[in-house]
Amino acid sequence: MHDAELHRLAHGHPDDELVCALEPDQIVAAASRPLPRYQLSGPANFALWALRIFILIITVLVVYTFVLSLR
Repeated sequence: MHDAELHRLAHGHPDDELVCALEPDQIVAAASRPLPRYQLSGPANFALWALRIFILIITVLVVYTFVLSLR
């Protein structure tokens, strides 16, 4: 056996092969199923909120600078 065949036997089929094997209505049914909300750890939640606040501050600064430059 070739290395690629051994890899396939050990790890299953690649995702694109599995999707190609589905009927169109099966793809739609699988894609329309909602995913559950991912539970993040405390530090990850804090980091994402800090990033949101940072982006809001930067946006306000950019808009403020743009408005000042119009004068």
